[in-house]
Amino acid sequence: MTKESIVQQLSPVGEEEIPVLPIEIMVEILSRLPIKALCKFRCVSKPWLSLISDPLLAKSHLKKTIRNDLLYYQRKRVIISSYNLYSLEYESIGKDGRFDENLVALELDYPLKDKPNGLAEFLPLKEDDEFAVIMNQDLQFCEIERNWVDILGSCNGLVCISPYEDTLYLFNPSTRESRRIPDTPSGLPANGYCVFGFGFDFVNDDYKVVRLGCGTVSVYSLRTDSWRMVCHFPYYDNVRKSGVLLNGAIHWMTCYGDGADLKCVVAAFSLEKEVFLEMLAPNIVKYSFEFVLGVLNGCLCVLHNHHQMHDDFWVMTEYGVGESWTKLTLSLSYNCMKPLCLVQNGEALLQVDGKLLLYNLENDSYRYLVVDGIPAEDGFDANTYLETLVSPNSFCWT
Repeated sequence: MTKESIVQQLSPVGEEEIPVLPIEIMVEILSRLPIKALCKFRCVSKPWLSLISDPLLAKSHLKKTIRNDLLYYQRKRVIISSYNLYSLEYESIGKDGRFDENLVALELDYPLKDKPNGLAEFLPLKEDDEFAVIMNQDLQFCEIERNWVDILGSCNGLVCISPYEDTLYLFNPSTRESRRIPDTPSGLPANGYCVFGFGFDFVNDDYKVVRLGCGTVSVYSLRTDSWRMVCHFPYYDNVRKSGVLLNGAIHWMTCYGDGADLKCVVAAFSLEKEVFLEMLAPNIVKYSFEFVLGVLNGCLCVLHNHHQMHDDFWVMTEYGVGESWTKLTLSLSYNCMKPLCLVQNGEALLQVDGKLLLYNLENDSYRYLVVDGIPAEDGFDANTYLETLVSPNSFCWT
């Protein structure tokens, strides 16, 4: 459908005195609206559905979100995984000093959400068996209990998740659109432990999933909807965490060498060139498996991760410059910490030992946040995403 035909169908019949807006102006107006409203407008008519589903509008909407601080905070969300996926409004966190109000998490619909854990299939029970009836009652909760959802990365409104073992999806929590990533082809190494990273290749206009496993690096391209092996992993295969996206690259803490020659580095995989670049790790890093990476306010962070209490972490104030690592000491100790984002008042939202807290980096004060609707006893994992129209189904050539 051409732009002219869309404009004609959107024009009111019998009211020619009302001027018809050019398609560019319509896109400009729609790109300023929230996602919830745009999803409702899809139901107005087929032309509206076509216009709002156009990737050009999605890109315009995304650009405005990134370039406008007000829209950015309004459309930013926290996604939480705790045997389910939940969304939390980013704008309300720390706004106007309202810390006494509990935050409310919204339960999301996502692929394979109601897939049972399958415990009952291990027992061949019969309906007329009294023992079977008792066992079925005991297993009723287990059958409907959801699997843990791994959040592997987030970029431009798309979140890479694994809602079931060895199953990957690209999922837009705002529009509920999803696309299953095909299984690794038989020609690529598939056995052993794997970690992933997810991001956007700006040069080639392509979303990519990077897989490290069995000493190899494989890349899934959304445009071609296929996997291919890129290279052998040039470092020790001891990476156990998802990669961190920053500046068009996926980052892992790793090492190479042996004995006195052991060297720990930050390995950055360029999504454009699909090669690794090295950055110096902080001097404190002697063994890479004891540390993990994070991102806070556009800066790379190194945090402890070896099951001991610590009160410090490091920030790379100038990207790619190893000498710019700066140590920050906190007024609280943590066993496991993950920086999420900065909120409107400048405080840092952190995930610390299964809880959310706001930390004021200027006066070293903090307070924990209460999130209603999440079973806190089992812990959770969190990440952030933008509310966008980006569709995981509109980038494929095949």
